Amino acid sequence: MRNVINSLIFCLITLFTSFGVMAHGTHLVAKTSVLLQLHIQHIFIGSSLILLLMCFTWAKASRSYSVATLALFFTVKSLSILVAGGISLLALLTNNLYFFNVESILLANLSNIIFFIFTIKLFALKKDEHNSYQLLLRLSIIIALIVPLSFLFSPNHTWLLTQISTSISLLALLYVTKCEKTVNVDLLKIFSLILIVQLSFNVLAYLLYYLSFSAHIINCVDMSAFWVMAIMVTYLMGHTYFCQLRDEKLAQQQVMSSVKTSELAQKELQILQDESQEQLESRVQERTLELNIALQELEAVNQELKEKNTLDDLSGLYNRRYYDQKIVAEFRRSRRNLTPLSIILVDIDHFKNVNDSFGHLAGDKCIVEVASMIKSLLRRSSDVGCRYGGEEFCLILPETDDKGALALAQEICENVRQQQVYNNENVIKLTVSCGVTTYQQEKEITPEIIFEYVDKALYKAKAAGRDQVQVMPIEKINLSS
Repeated sequence: MRNVINSLIFCLITLFTSFGVMAHGTHLVAKTSVLLQLHIQHIFIGSSLILLLMCFTWAKASRSYSVATLALFFTVKSLSILVAGGISLLALLTNNLYFFNVESILLANLSNIIFFIFTIKLFALKKDEHNSYQLLLRLSIIIALIVPLSFLFSPNHTWLLTQISTSISLLALLYVTKCEKTVNVDLLKIFSLILIVQLSFNVLAYLLYYLSFSAHIINCVDMSAFWVMAIMVTYLMGHTYFCQLRDEKLAQQQVMSSVKTSELAQKELQILQDESQEQLESRVQERTLELNIALQELEAVNQELKEKNTLDDLSGLYNRRYYDQKIVAEFRRSRRNLTPLSIILVDIDHFKNVNDSFGHLAGDKCIVEVASMIKSLLRRSSDVGCRYGGEEFCLILPETDDKGALALAQEICENVRQQQVYNNENVIKLTVSCGVTTYQQEKEITPEIIFEYVDKALYKAKAAGRDQVQVMPIEKINLSS
């Protein structure tokens, strides 16, 4: 509070001096400006320490790796801003301006790399979005290589170099959030808003730099950007933590309700055992029926939870996780019973053009329509349709030979070709490409190898012009090539 009051007093002194004695007060205004800068930096240091203490305490209490990474990011980012404002840790060891230059770029780029790590952990990119993970990994290596190259740049260009690397990092993260489709939509919106706000501050800093504003004003903009980001990211983590607690609480309530139901039934059953034998038999039957109903309800709830974990929310088909489990089970059953096992891989043609022309909501609607059509064509209960990822669908057909699989794939192509998706006043026409392969007890074959065959068949259909079916027999291809 004392620092804030002192800052206000110095602001008033600066105003009165500039309006009262403009001709003779230049030296006094400059001195006041320097003192004001020092007080702002002191306020920034104190508030940053409080923020870091809160983040590390939160990380320890929740045992969250993401929060610990976030605290480390705030630490390095605040040090980077202080170095840009003239407060250097290396000043205690050396007076070489080039070492100060390296320190500024090192802290700025290190903060960007740490924020990449935070993003990878928050959205589980390494597990679910391998392409986005590889993009951030390569960009981190490039950013790290900028540090030794900073010796080649003049200290006057240090700030501009750090701002460019930060802007590129923010744009890369925006691209990653645009490609991410497996997490909560609200989480993506909040994270994208954080990145857009930070880019806006970067643009403002560029304008101030090229309009020759003082380094103090630009440093104040960096401090403001840091605090806006700290507030928004803290809200993001709080929202995520709240959703986790809410889901855990609902699951605990369901378990407790089931336990109480079971305990109540057991108590009533114990009371009935103390009564006469005739009453016991009749009441045991009634209570047993009630207990069976309660257990059936519990089983239904457990089955519903299981389906939520294995179903894709958008398409209604099974998800990639269920496919990985089901293909192994059906492969073993096929090998044990000596029956054929066919796989169909379906991909919507030119799906990126649909998203670019009509929007992602229209793209989602197309995925839903195609998935609904595929589900209607799977007439056997043993056939399984999965959304493998994006606009790709994978069908597992037990006890189905290559002719049956080819006929189904051609039927899917024909139905999609005749299907029209209506989006407002627009009519979207779709086509699909299909790859088909059949496992017929060939030696040294695994589920992974079967998928490689069907993937090559799909690639062949794409290369041949799309909107068609291509069959790839297992014995006629050399995967090592």
